[in-house]
Amino acid sequence: MIESIDYGTQTIEFEVQRRKACKNTYITVERDIGVVVKTNMDISIEELKTLVKSKAKWILKKFEEIGQSIDYGKIVTGSRLFYMGKSYYIELLKEDRMNYEIEFIHSKFIIKTPLNVEQNKLNEVIEEFYKQKATDKITKLVNKYSDIMKLFPVKFYFKSSKTKWASCSASNKISFNPEVMKLSSSLIKYVVIHELAHIQYKNHSRDFWNLVKKNMSDYQKKEEMLRGFEKKL
Repeated sequence: MIESIDYGTQTIEFEVQRRKACKNTYITVERDIGVVVKTNMDISIEELKTLVKSKAKWILKKFEEIGQSIDYGKIVTGSRLFYMGKSYYIELLKEDRMNYEIEFIHSKFIIKTPLNVEQNKLNEVIEEFYKQKATDKITKLVNKYSDIMKLFPVKFYFKSSKTKWASCSASNKISFNPEVMKLSSSLIKYVVIHELAHIQYKNHSRDFWNLVKKNMSDYQKKEEMLRGFEKKL
């Protein structure tokens, strides 16, 4: 049985294994399995969730320790991906197949791969996942706030970037980094409003921020949250 709890921006998923002979409850963190809670038949799910939450700091530290032995940028079972503001567990399923397939289900990423895994192919399928999700969400937000703000980009498109979530050109073309889908829904909305405001103001003047504030009153908090989130990546 798979359960999960939220801890800050993190979602911790855990597998419950019940045994009649188990007198106590144990929590283990393993690279290929994730978090496992071994317990008896009497403890309720709510009690287990409370226990896992009380150990969340220790669990996340164990995940970091596991990650220290993984090559930088290498994706394995036990790695984590940010999606919509939260961090989720990755499980790789190696099969006799040629292609790579990713799905987000039951609060975790499942990536089906060939038996011989190529890291660049994993990166590509993850990038494509973000791009597909971003295309849907950003299109809706741009259409909505363009109408509200009466500011319309010449076009908007998606382009990977290591330094920016989005940018607005002098010709009013807006580029969105597909990895914007790592952010929470409210921060994605802030990024859209911010870039649309640049159609009218090509700087960060007082007039620019007043326009942003008109459409998102707590923009300063969002800007602070955005910078804080970047430090986690």
